[in-house]
Parts: sequence; structure tokens; C-alpha cells
Amino acid sequence: MPESIQFDSFRGDFASLAAVMKRSWSESRSQSLLYDEPFLRSAFQYPGSSFELAPTLYIDGSPAAFVAGFPRNVFLDGRPLRLLCITFWTTAAEFKGKGYGARIWMEILRRAREFGYDGAVNFCVDGELSNGIVISCGARAGAQVSLVSRVKYLARLIRPAEARQSPPNLDSVDIFLRAASRISAPLNLLRIWSREEAEWQCVRRWGALSSAHAETARCGIATGYLTEFSGDAAARALIVDDLLWSDLESEERVQVMGNLLAQGSAQGAQIAVVPLLGYAETDALRTVGFRQSRRLMNLYLTVWGGVPLPQDLTSIYLDVY
Repeated sequence: MPESIQFDSFRGDFASLAAVMKRSWSESRSQSLLYDEPFLRSAFQYPGSSFELAPTLYIDGSPAAFVAGFPRNVFLDGRPLRLLCITFWTTAAEFKGKGYGARIWMEILRRAREFGYDGAVNFCVDGELSNGIVISCGARAGAQVSLVSRVKYLARLIRPAEARQSPPNLDSVDIFLRAASRISAPLNLLRIWSREEAEWQCVRRWGALSSAHAETARCGIATGYLTEFSGDAAARALIVDDLLWSDLESEERVQVMGNLLAQGSAQGAQIAVVPLLGYAETDALRTVGFRQSRRLMNLYLTVWGGVPLPQDLTSIYLDVY
């Protein structure tokens, strides 16, 4: 690939990007999530998002390679950091093997550094070639890269009979912010929320679902979103993002999750999946039928500018995106 290649910023052509991602990801050995045009458009409505942090290689007017990053404020072992969460990494099917994926990864790291981020986080499906590219490109960019966690999943089939009408959580954002501030486990990596980010998470993003419970002094919430898995076993899926329920009793957690599953069923979800990150009690999940999944994701942390790189993160609160 010529050294003079130029990356543009994303032009907002969401339909074209969704089509490229669908064709490309369908070739993956592992089952991938499918992100359609409305979902991608919604992703870029996240507070602080920018097309400049979505470098794109256009060939003949269509995305040939793409990646995007979204801001995350965190504490890493008690140290406040501003990280870029990198996702949607794609090379069009007809351009694979030309080195575009590695070059665009280098480009987004360059932009993240230029925009003042302390580092980046990303997830790769275990066993995929992308894992090696993340490590090698980080080193070439002068950054420190480490595989800091392997994320397992629980999964559960959802039955249509579980669908039921549930009362709206009119105060879901307030409950979310209160519950996020009360995570009881000591965490190596802790995500911090603004109100605007919480509104997007609970209400504004495409396919958003939430289920909350509140007493006078206690509260908890579970959130997720709807998407689809690709492949022969294509299914509408409920991806559970947040289990902010350390204040709740066991039966209340079961109630919260049951309500979230019911909402998913009412909107056609056939399966629910939950990443296990070590920040939340999970007995309630097993009570309502979740079981270990074969899915495994690797979490990479890339840092520069003298930020200490931990060897292992045993407890994390961060969205698996």
C-alpha cells in the first residue's frame, strides 16, 4: 500500500457504512453483531462524538476501511484518565489483505493522541487476527499496549411468552447516576458518567432499554440495547450493558432483570447476553436462567505519555463496545 495514502474523516454516509460492515463481518469465523444505519447514526449522537475521530479510507466514494472512537472518562487504579473507546473497525470485503486495517488503526491512535486523549481501549474477539494488529500497531505508534482482561459472557434464550408491558422508568437517568456512584466493589477500571452521557445510555441511543427499582434510600438499574447477531443462526439480541444494582436485595435484582428480559421479548429479542467484568453481583442472572457462553472478548489498553500500564485488570466497569 502506498505511503501517500490519505484518510478522510467520516462523511456521515451511514447507509453505505452499514452495508460495508455487514458484508465484511459476515466473513468472520465468530458470530458478529450487525449494526444497521439507525444504530450507527445513534452512536455518533453520543456526547463528545466527532467524525474527526472516525478516520475513513474512501475508494471510489465508498468506505474501504473504517474505525471510530468515542470518549470515555475513567479512573484507572484511582488515576483519572480520558480514553478513546475504539470500535466498528472494518475493512471492506474486497479490500482485505491490503494492509488497510493496520494503517487505519495507526491513524486513529494518531488522532486520539492529537486530540489530547491519555490512551485508548478496545475489544477484540478472542482468536481473531485483529488481536495481533492491535499490539503491533501500538508498538509502531510508540504506545504501550497490553491485553489487560479476558471478558467472558453469560447468555440466555428469551421466549416470546415472556413479553409483557412494563411501566416506564421516568426517573431512569437519575436512578442510573445514583446507582453508578454506589458501585461497591473496588475496581481497577471505573467508568465515570456525565448526565448527558447517562441520558444517551438510558434513553436516547437506538434500541435502548432499561429496568430500574428504587426504594427510599436504595436504587438499582440494568440497561441494554437491541441489535442482531449475524450468520446462519441470526437472532435479535439484547446486549446488557450495565448492572448497577449493588444497593438492591437479591429478589429485587431478579425482578429488575426479569423486567428487562420482558421488554426485550416484547421487541422481538431472542437471546440476551451479558459480559462478566467483575463489578456486579451475578447470582440473579443465573437465577433467571443465564448460563456460561463460549463467547470470549479480549480487552486491550493502549497508553502513552507516561501513563502506567497495569498488567491485569481483575475488576472493570466499562461498556464492551
